[in-house]
Amino acid sequence: MNDNPYDKAHELVKALKADERYQRLAAAQRILNDDPSAKKKLGLFRNLQLEVNQAEMLGQPITEEQAQQVALEYAKLSRNKVIAQVFDAEAAFVQMFYDIQQIIQKGLESDFPL
Repeated sequence: MNDNPYDKAHELVKALKADERYQRLAAAQRILNDDPSAKKKLGLFRNLQLEVNQAEMLGQPITEEQAQQVALEYAKLSRNKVIAQVFDAEAAFVQMFYDIQQIIQKGLESDFPL
């Protein structure tokens, strides 16, 4: 049995790509790519999210106006069927990815109690 962590990481990638949540995300992304208008709108929203996230990471205060702008834009884009499918598929995949990260983190933390 090969317990090389790099090999296991490659196996994890294969398992993730075979998972239904990843497949849904990939399919939603293909549909989005066929809709230039929706793709552009989502791209602009991603840029807005990135600006706000970068400001947060740099310790800059986020204004109520910025937070509302992101929330309102998300709500507006969620009414677009193509974009809503992307959001839903992303949420499911991100949740699975987060769960996997938690499993790894908890497994490693057990060897280093605080």
